[in-house]
Amino acid sequence: MVSAKILLVGGDNAIKNTLLKPFHDASREAEISHVFDVDEALHGLVVGGFQLCVVENDPQNPALALEICEGAKEAGIRIPIIVLLAKPDVKVEAPILQAGGYIALTKEGASNSMLRNLVNLTVDLRRTEETLRKSNDRLMMEMRTLQDERERAEALGAEYIELMENFALAKEELEKINQEKNKFFSIIAHDLRSPFTGLIGFSRLLKDGAETLPPEKIKVFANHIHDSSSNIFALLENLLEWARLQMNRVSVTPSHFPMSDATEKSYCVLGPVAEEKDIVLQESGPAPIVYADPIMIDTVIRNLVNNAIKFTTRGGTIKVIYDTVKDANNAKISVQDTGVGMDEENTAKLFKMSGNVSTRGTDGEAGTGLGLLLCAELIQRNNGTISATSIKGEGSTFTITLPLCEPNN
Repeated sequence: MVSAKILLVGGDNAIKNTLLKPFHDASREAEISHVFDVDEALHGLVVGGFQLCVVENDPQNPALALEICEGAKEAGIRIPIIVLLAKPDVKVEAPILQAGGYIALTKEGASNSMLRNLVNLTVDLRRTEETLRKSNDRLMMEMRTLQDERERAEALGAEYIELMENFALAKEELEKINQEKNKFFSIIAHDLRSPFTGLIGFSRLLKDGAETLPPEKIKVFANHIHDSSSNIFALLENLLEWARLQMNRVSVTPSHFPMSDATEKSYCVLGPVAEEKDIVLQESGPAPIVYADPIMIDTVIRNLVNNAIKFTTRGGTIKVIYDTVKDANNAKISVQDTGVGMDEENTAKLFKMSGNVSTRGTDGEAGTGLGLLLCAELIQRNNGTISATSIKGEGSTFTITLPLCEPNN
């Protein structure tokens, strides 16, 4: 195996043997390439992979060694260059040393020993440099491996974070489902029990005293039974509709229709109830033609008007106001009343299952808040929004928005 490659420029076999002797003495092989001009020397230094360059200074061509040293320096070649001089000459040595070369004298036998030592030292240094380079390559490879491991660890960390986020979302969804379950239990345990209690109580009084009660009492008991039955029916209707929505058993069938249709149907159904409380039902503004499911929107308007009647005192006013937000391609419909109103805290809870509470109307009408949750679900499924504003003692306004045309898919 070749332990060193040496480029010899000029010189004779005696110099060549001097260069080879240190390797032969150490039972190692060395390869010497012998060239004689500057171009060959520089080309060899660039592409030959040599560990050492030895140049014999030619008295007939004293610029040879200096050109090689300067050319190597300009090319960025770091191979040691030893220039052999027959005798000391400061004028020759100075520019060579400045160009990065080394000086060795070939006169007398001691000079050969010095040259051999320089060769050994230089080759050993180059070998050490090669070893360091290989170690550096291994280190770089290990660093790349560590970098890959770090990237894999970061990827695993990201996956872990994503799993934790998904877990948190699943936990939040589960808590929401539990809140909805508790709300249903509350409705069934309290709001559904109360009208049944009244229904059973008044029907028992009517049954036990049917033969002795005066007609006036019978009429009062019958009215209470009718009111309780109506409340139970309305509550069950909302419960069934809500359950169907949650199980995705309700399909949305949108079409274009004027909002005045939904308002007129609601006023027709709820008009007698409003008359009993001397409440005036009004409309304001040109009714827009919206793109939504007519049956669902009928349910929403009926619930909002019904709620307004419940919480408006006798002699009040309920108004359905129409407006069009052309830039947003939406219609805005507001149900405004002059009722008892709410504070900000209760207004913020209206469309939340967990925070919703049941209240009674101005004449003691039963309410669960489920109707508003149903309205929010129906409006959302028709690509709309619902919101509420209220001032305690002055009234409330419930506003929905609906698209004017079919959304772009």
